[in-house]
Amino acid sequence: MRSIERDFKLYGKYPTKQVEHKNILLIGRTRTDKSTIKSLLIDPTVIPNELTLKSGTREPHFQAFHLQNDDMVLNIIDTPGLFEHSNNKVDIRDNDTILKTIGFCINMEITKFHAICFCVSLAAGINQEDIRSIELLIEYLGPETSKNACLIITRSESLEEGQRKRLKNELMEDACFKKIGTFFKLGVYFSGAINGDDLNRGSENVYHQFCTISDYREQLIEVFLKVNDPLPIEAMAATSKKFCEEYRSLSQNSQRPNQFQNNSYQTFSHKQSFDQYR
Repeated sequence: MRSIERDFKLYGKYPTKQVEHKNILLIGRTRTDKSTIKSLLIDPTVIPNELTLKSGTREPHFQAFHLQNDDMVLNIIDTPGLFEHSNNKVDIRDNDTILKTIGFCINMEITKFHAICFCVSLAAGINQEDIRSIELLIEYLGPETSKNACLIITRSESLEEGQRKRLKNELMEDACFKKIGTFFKLGVYFSGAINGDDLNRGSENVYHQFCTISDYREQLIEVFLKVNDPLPIEAMAATSKKFCEEYRSLSQNSQRPNQFQNNSYQTFSHKQSFDQYR
């Protein structure tokens, strides 16, 4: 038998190996470059498409790639943009978008997330609307999300290290952001892409941008690899009444059984749980 095993190892076709999967959810407002983060993780040399007035991702999108040296597969779930309309609450369309993504994940047999990445864009500055949208998402998804949450600031390809440090400090000292800053237990990170205009002009900044975003990519992947305690979707529902009710309805319409079809969420007040991050 040892001889057979040796022959297969040396000459057998299509060898296989067991790999671990990490599920990464990208979520945020419309036009915050969530799709660019996905491209960065896969290939930092990709030039993003030109900006348009419409959101690029209209449906949940799944893409997996294999980290060959780590026997690891990163499953990236890119969500449609939220808060395309202006109001001060999570609109039913936003709830439907999140639930549609969760349903998409369930159909893909993804039942837990290793990292939930809240994305904001540096292009127009991180404003009150960005912070308010994150607050609303935290309230809707529940406080259990915190341990697997990170904040990614996009369009940061031209930032120097000193600028990044100052930006982080400004965020943590900001009166509004300070209320939610401690929510992101995985930390605050940056993302970006090679600027197409700089490339077309033959700017020397392109190589610097590539080096910068390559560092961003390594930092993000290292964070994802270190997460050993993924967050089950059911645990999110256990600490958020509204999410639980809508998730239970989604589960009942799914062919897969779910323990939350018959169980109630753990009694909890949105305001009380959210106040722990203030």
